[in-house]
Amino acid sequence: MKIAIVRTSNGSLDPHKYNVQEIGLGKSLIKLGVNVDLYSTFNSITSEVVFDRGESARLKLIPINGYCVKQITFYPNLIKKVLREDYDFIQVHEDSQLMGPLILSAAKDKGIKTILYQGMYKNFSGLGRIYQFIFDFFFKEKIKNNIDFIFAKTNEAKDYLNKKGYVNVEVRPIGLDFVKEQDSYSDFETIVRLKNKFQHLALYVGILEKRRDIIFLLEVLKELLALNNSLYLGFIIVGKGADLFKVKERIKDLELTDNVLIIDSVPNNEIGDIYKSCDLFLLPTHYEIYGMVVMEALYYGIPVISSRTAGPLDILKDLYLGQTIEMNKEIWMNTITKYLDSFKNKGEYKTKRKDFIISNYSWDNLAYNYLKEIKQIVG
Repeated sequence: MKIAIVRTSNGSLDPHKYNVQEIGLGKSLIKLGVNVDLYSTFNSITSEVVFDRGESARLKLIPINGYCVKQITFYPNLIKKVLREDYDFIQVHEDSQLMGPLILSAAKDKGIKTILYQGMYKNFSGLGRIYQFIFDFFFKEKIKNNIDFIFAKTNEAKDYLNKKGYVNVEVRPIGLDFVKEQDSYSDFETIVRLKNKFQHLALYVGILEKRRDIIFLLEVLKELLALNNSLYLGFIIVGKGADLFKVKERIKDLELTDNVLIIDSVPNNEIGDIYKSCDLFLLPTHYEIYGMVVMEALYYGIPVISSRTAGPLDILKDLYLGQTIEMNKEIWMNTITKYLDSFKNKGEYKTKRKDFIISNYSWDNLAYNYLKEIKQIVG
């Protein structure tokens, strides 16, 4: 079997980066004997390259070039390029991409089976909402008429498609890359000093931007410490982004300099040390298609408190894993206190969380189920 995964959304992939979803799926599919071609823009690849090999199949990366204005992308020669190959399936991503209906229609005309893999669960905001309305008016039925199978990454994404009239949508979550060989964090002494200083450590890992409301989290931390003088709580932020300066200024304003440590970045094979040193992972986000960091935190044994967005809602369904809550300071303060004091934050629950992730979010298991599903279509 030969499958094309065609990614036409804005933004380049770094194939060597940790937790690239398309790479994760592709690497596990080739173990099952499926040849996979991944079409995308890449930040370090300019010509076709075999990225990984299995015993009888390979994962090939094929760079594409086109034009992009905001969320609207167009790749002039992409359809011709894809249809030159003899694929059993072509998978496109998201119901809002301009190239999607064009690729699906051309594939069906050639007798190739098709898949839509959906992560987005809300329409674009601002001017993007107008684009989405116009796009749906002209292309929604075209997409529906040319899809053999629809996968949604979350139940929220499924509901989003159902409300638009899509039927037979199956929820197929994404997986986590497991880092098998762990190295010690190069500046672990700093973490040790922080851990010795505070009774508890909380953690955030990710980009610092408006979507991820770190300012809200700092204000929660300030009020929590003011309310409970006996609570010795430190907070580690691993990440950088557009809001980095704003976050640093807010830390000074709130007089939290002694409580908060910011680390720009940590190598993937070293970050396990930081997760394991913390008691709680905090994710205050206004929009989260999945949340790889949620799975990562659980894999390293710590519970997660997150706002109520798509990925966390699907993952955190048992209290020992964590909880999704409204963006309300009082609720966050109470929930943080509850988890820091809970016996579920210690001992066997750390192993239980890791086992949960391995059982439910291994790419090898997910790829097996993915392949089993689509094989029913081709018989």
